[in-house]
Amino acid sequence: MQNTSLKEKLTDISNAVNPVIKSLLSQDVEASSADVVYYQCGVGGKRIRPSLVVLSGQVFGGDLEGLVYPAASVEILHNSTLIIDDIIDHSDFRRDQPTTWRNFGQSIAECVAFDYLAAVFTGLNHVNNSPKLIDLYSKTLKVVIDGEIKDILFERSGREDEKFVVENRYKEITKDDYFKMISQKTAVLLQASCKAGAIYASASDQQVELIGEYGYNIGLAFQIRDDMLDIFGEEKEFGKKIGKDIVEKKLGNYVLLSAIEQLGSEDANTINGLLTNPKEISDDDIKTVTDLIAKTDAKNEAERAADYYIQKSMDALGKLPQNEATQYLGELAKYIVDRSK
Repeated sequence: MQNTSLKEKLTDISNAVNPVIKSLLSQDVEASSADVVYYQCGVGGKRIRPSLVVLSGQVFGGDLEGLVYPAASVEILHNSTLIIDDIIDHSDFRRDQPTTWRNFGQSIAECVAFDYLAAVFTGLNHVNNSPKLIDLYSKTLKVVIDGEIKDILFERSGREDEKFVVENRYKEITKDDYFKMISQKTAVLLQASCKAGAIYASASDQQVELIGEYGYNIGLAFQIRDDMLDIFGEEKEFGKKIGKDIVEKKLGNYVLLSAIEQLGSEDANTINGLLTNPKEISDDDIKTVTDLIAKTDAKNEAERAADYYIQKSMDALGKLPQNEATQYLGELAKYIVDRSK
């Protein structure tokens, strides 16, 4: 019988994983650099990915003492991509704190990202089924980078000094393009988190694929929800600037794509014109775009899409052993689409 709430369970997992994250990041790092290296992981985060590792492993009888290592490694891997993503997007704040590059400078942030990647594989070096986990994480990182490249090429303008981006920018972006991008940039890492826990616990290949399907679909729902929060969220709660995708002139946002599909040509051209204009997006421009989005059913469409993928994740979960850890995974899926930040 489950006596601990999801919030308490996630807190317990975080409390178990956080010291391992700090240990892995500080290992073989000079004392003078230790605080700089740890900063990115030290400013917070919901620790959803390590929680997925631990809970997925516990579905198949995995022990917490061992699961904390692949769990810590996936969180470090995730944060390495955030460090680079913030540099690429020129983001000043994340989790309501200055980003690593803004706090310490771009060159230092780039060095720290390399430290993170080294720590990922240190954490996988002495656990059950280590070769399989290393293979999973390394392949996942390559897919995430492919998704990041697509996200950059979805930008409507900017980076005029980057020849490859200018020459290869997507001229049109479809929903299929969008789902390909978020499957690579977001969903595959949540999928890998779930697979990692199952692999550590020596689950069967079929069980690994099923729990991976659960993680993949909550990843799609997670990103659609993030897109909604980018347009409609509260900045203080979201921890990032509202309208960030508009400022970055990206059409890799489900709400934006849906709105443009639904709007008449004049209104759609207004949005496209602002995004393709070389000048910086102003607060007035953000309001213009969000007011046009509000004329459509884009928000409700996004909510329906997120619910659809959560249901798919629950269908996969229903085919797995039913125990306390499975129940928590079900609650976590629902939390993802209900979260306000």
